[in-house]
Order: sequence, then C-alpha cells, then structure tokens
Amino acid sequence: MQPLPRDPWPTHLPAAFFDALDSADPAAAALAATGPSGDETWWQALVHALPDGVLALDMQLRCRCANPALQPLLRPGVTWQTIVGQSWHDVLADGVLDALLPWVALAQGGEAGQTTLRWPADDTAPPWTLNVRPLWDVRGAATGVLVLARPDTHAHAMQAAAAREHELRTRLQQQDAALATQQARWQALSSALRDAAIVFLDPAGRISDWPPSAERLLGYPAAAVVGVDTTAADSAAPQPLPPDTPQALERAALLGQAESTGWLARADGTQLWAHIVYTALHDADGQPLGTACLVRDMSAVHRLEALLRELNQGLERQVQERTQALQAALHDLEAFAYSVSHDLRAPLRHITAYLGLLREDLGVPVSDAVQEDLATIDEAAARMGQLIEGLLAFARLGRAALQRQPVPMLDLLLSSINRVQHDPALRRAPGEYELHLPATLPVVDGDPLLLSQVWDNLLGNAFKYSRPRHPAVIQVEGGVQPAAGGGQEAIFRVRDNGVGFDDRHASNLFGVFQRLHRPQEFEGTGIGLALCRRIVERHGGRIGATARPDAGATFWFTLPLASTASA
Repeated sequence: MQPLPRDPWPTHLPAAFFDALDSADPAAAALAATGPSGDETWWQALVHALPDGVLALDMQLRCRCANPALQPLLRPGVTWQTIVGQSWHDVLADGVLDALLPWVALAQGGEAGQTTLRWPADDTAPPWTLNVRPLWDVRGAATGVLVLARPDTHAHAMQAAAAREHELRTRLQQQDAALATQQARWQALSSALRDAAIVFLDPAGRISDWPPSAERLLGYPAAAVVGVDTTAADSAAPQPLPPDTPQALERAALLGQAESTGWLARADGTQLWAHIVYTALHDADGQPLGTACLVRDMSAVHRLEALLRELNQGLERQVQERTQALQAALHDLEAFAYSVSHDLRAPLRHITAYLGLLREDLGVPVSDAVQEDLATIDEAAARMGQLIEGLLAFARLGRAALQRQPVPMLDLLLSSINRVQHDPALRRAPGEYELHLPATLPVVDGDPLLLSQVWDNLLGNAFKYSRPRHPAVIQVEGGVQPAAGGGQEAIFRVRDNGVGFDDRHASNLFGVFQRLHRPQEFEGTGIGLALCRRIVERHGGRIGATARPDAGATFWFTLPLASTASA
C-alpha cells in the first residue's frame, strides 16, 4: 500500500483549531476554536454531521476529537462523547488498533496512508476504509493525526448481491439437475413398465403424453393417439381408453382420484381386462394440469377370479350334495332312534313280562341253578334297557340346539353333587368319603342343562370308581388358563383316589360303549363319557383324562368363558 500525498485540506483550518488540539486542557479538545462566524459550535456541528467516523489524535496519541460515526470502532462500553483526553489504546477496539498502528506511526512522521478493515470480523458487516493523515497547523508544524473511517456499504452491497446471485445460480443449477434426474427417472420408469402404462391427459381430456409403455401395452403408436379427445364418444379416431373415461374424469376432478375396471381393445383387435386409476393433477396454485391414468393389465387376475368362481360354484354344489346326504343320514338316524325306542323296547318288555310269568309257572321251590338263570336273564334285560336309553340320549344330544347363556359353574356343581349323593347306587356313609370343593369357579358360556350332565357323569364316576377306598377322596378344581387360539378359557378338573386305569387307553373312554373295567366290577353302560365328550365339544371345548392303575384318575374339560366371567 502506497502512502498518500500530503493533503493541503488541514491547512485551511484556523490556527485556533490546532491550538485547541495542542491545549493541555482536555475540554479544549472539543473543538474550542471558533469558526469563520466566531461561533464555537460551528466546527462541532460540521464534524458531528460528517457521515464518516472522525478521530483526531495529538502527537501523544490522546483523543482530542470524535464524532458519532466513530462509535462502531470503539471498545464495548466506551462512547464517543467520553473519549476526549484518553489514550487511543484505551478507547479503540483491539482489531482496529492492530489495523491502524503502522499507519498512525507513518502519519506522525508526516505521511498519509489508507487501509481496509472488515469490522466486525464477519461476512455480514461491510468493510471500513481507514484514511490516516497527519494534521498540520498554519505554520506547517505537525500537530497530530486525523483518522477518517468510512464504511464501504456500496462494496458490501455489491458483494451481498454477488453472493445472492451466486446462490440463486447454484440453486437454479441444482433444480435443473434435479429436474433432469426426475425426467430421466420418469422416462426410465415409463419405458421399463411391464403389464402397465401411465398415460397423461390435458385438462380438456385429450391425450398429451403416450409413453413407450402405453404403446407396448395397447399397441397404438404415439402419433396415432396423441391429441385424441377421450371425452368424445363419436370421434373417428382410435379410443384406447374405456368408454366410461368421461365419467371417471369427472369423479377424479371432484374427488382427486377415480378407478375403472373393464375390457380394453388393443390396436390388433385383442382385448385385455384393465384396471385404470385416474389421478387429477394440479400446480402449486391449484390450477388443473390434467390427469394421470395408470393402466394395469389384469387379464391374468381376471382369469384366476373366473376360475375361483367356478371352483366355488363347484364346491357349493358339493356342499349342497353333502348337506342333502347328511340330512338323509340324519333322517335315517332319527328313524333308527324311533326304531330303537319302539321296535327294540317292545321285545325287551316281552322278555321281562314273560320272565315274570315263567317265575309264576315254575312256582316254588325252584333249584338254585334255575334261580341263577332267571336272575341272569333279568339282569341282561335290564342292561339292554340301559343301553337303549343311553343310545337314545346320545342320538338326541346331536339334534338338540344349545341354549347358550352365562352359566355360574359353582352353582351347577353344587346341584350335581346333591343329585349324586342321593343316588342309591353311589351313596356313601358319612366318614367314608372326603369331598373338597373350590370357593369359586369361572362363569362360562353354555347350556346349563347339558353342562349339568357333564358334572353328573364325572362326579358319578369319581364316587363309583373310588368305592373300594376308605375314605374316598374326591377333589374338584377350576380356574382360567390361556386358550390355544389366543385369549383365555375356563378349565375344570375332577380328581379321585379310586382304582384308576392305564392312561394309554384314556382316549377309548370317550367312545360309545367303551369301558376299561368289567361290568361285574363296576356297573355302567359306557355311554356317560361319550355324552360328556359330545357336550363339551359342541360348546367349543376339550375333554381328557390322566390316571395310573390303583392310583386314582383326573378328568378335565375346558369351556369358553362368558363375556362377564370372573375367575
């Protein structure tokens, strides 16, 4: 940087101006010299009105004069009104001091100079031009240093404008690149689509863009269909979109999107089953840009749906045939049950009646062998009657409708225990059995009359097969457990310390007329547990048993909980 030539401007100031600067009185530094009019404030008004910052220093670099425009270059907390008489080191900011130091030294030697300072030191503030000049009195003697500080707002504005222009140009380039990328992606997508195509219509419904995917799907070249009005029903031009396109466009304009399904004719005369999605397009201001039509070839799906319909129809026919066969089988079962109840009971009654007549004809006394034979016939007839009654009950259970309702199982259990304890075949003397019952049981969803039969059979078996034990111990439990399909279900158990059985054969217990003990040991027909299984399964539950020979048995069953059930 070259020093500036000596400026004659300071020599035009009156001698009183420089005398005031050289005065030992700090107050005189406030431009005590008078102006041409003899008014001291004339020079103060002149300096204060300057747009540039003004700082006058004496030869000892003490501040003699300043104006408001100098304030940005001062230290924090220092004001331009209070710096007269202070050293420039105490009032100027450190960065400003560093920039001025070499030029102030030159000005003290009689040379002028200029430098540039960015203050504050960031890109948001304009740079300052600092002119540093020596002060001369009218006698030509150096009397101090004058610093003129001018913010270069024009250059800063030019730099800011250039930065904005660069930013705008960069943004436009990025937008152009993004637009080119989007266009390349769209072209790649439209060209790579298989069994689908995207067609664009203008706001009037005319085809404006017919990409290669549309030509490949429908066979029409772009030159033949671009510009075709898809809303004109009587147009002689080819119509690649379906006849309901006008209605679909109206729905899309109203709702934003519409769909249509139907047959489309290709250019070669073949047809395809198409699903078309119409999407209304708008610009940022909401003005319509047209409609995008996504056309998908659904011919394979349509054929599959037709095949499924045929299969369903065939299955429905089979279901109807099976239903008719089942109804016929149920009719035969009812006829069989009627036959059992009438045709088989009549001979059984005859056997019983003639057995009584035979006893009368034989008179008394008769031999022990004859008495035993007559008793055997009587017992066989009675057992045959029990089998017939059990079989009829099992058949009626399959036809009876369930009367579902919330069932408090504890109340049902107590009623069943009362019936079992009053059965002469199961009655035990006090002290010969122990009965352990729960305080609460879950509430289930079921038919109370049918579920009471489950309790009757399970409790009756527990009392019957624990008859050899003294005392017999019978325990009933119940609670809630996780269900296999999610949620929860109720579970109930009946335990006894009876004769038990080998639980490898447990599944056989729930078949009709299936027993694991001889009739001579324990009475029964083998129908009770089969009835329990059928009742529980009709309620959507499960039933099973575990046991060991001579170590008792446990029978359990599950049922769905009622909606208001509580364990």
